[in-house]
Amino acid sequence: MQPSKEREASDGDPMDDLDDLLDDDLANGGGDGDTGDGSDTGSDSGSSEGRGPAGRVGMDGRWFSAKSFAVALAAVALGVFAGGAIPLIGGTIGSAAGVFLAAFLVGLVFSAGKYVETGLAGVAAGAGTAVTSVLGIGFLPIGIDYLSQWGLPLLAVGGGAGLVLALLGHYFGRDLRAGLTADVGG
Repeated sequence: MQPSKEREASDGDPMDDLDDLLDDDLANGGGDGDTGDGSDTGSDSGSSEGRGPAGRVGMDGRWFSAKSFAVALAAVALGVFAGGAIPLIGGTIGSAAGVFLAAFLVGLVFSAGKYVETGLAGVAAGAGTAVTSVLGIGFLPIGIDYLSQWGLPLLAVGGGAGLVLALLGHYFGRDLRAGLTADVGG
């Protein structure tokens, strides 16, 4: 923190301290190389814009990575397709199981937690499955009429279910990965 901000932040409000830390972190372009004492560790040397090698959002971001999202979306889409193709339990239940299993595998494979990317992929899969299941039942004009009346709640329920399944699957995949890579103590 800068000296002037230290004096301002010392008046007792913890939210001011948090705001100042976030402002300093954002002003430094991510703060990966900032140690907090004014000295820089030099991790920004590989960057052309003065930012660290990986920002918060972007192709390889810390908070959201477009590459990881593309992989999670492809895995979840493949899981929905494979789950829906199961002969006796396909459809909605098979698609939901496909979302969970795909998110589980994404959590198992990635070394870092990709909850945002996997959750967004689950929302997209859940909403898409809800809409296509309504349009696939019966006569198309009836399905379109149903969507015009109940489309937003249907998207919300489908997206919410997809989000919950994807986050749970990713969590259990990460948990299994942590258990598999942990040292066995005696």
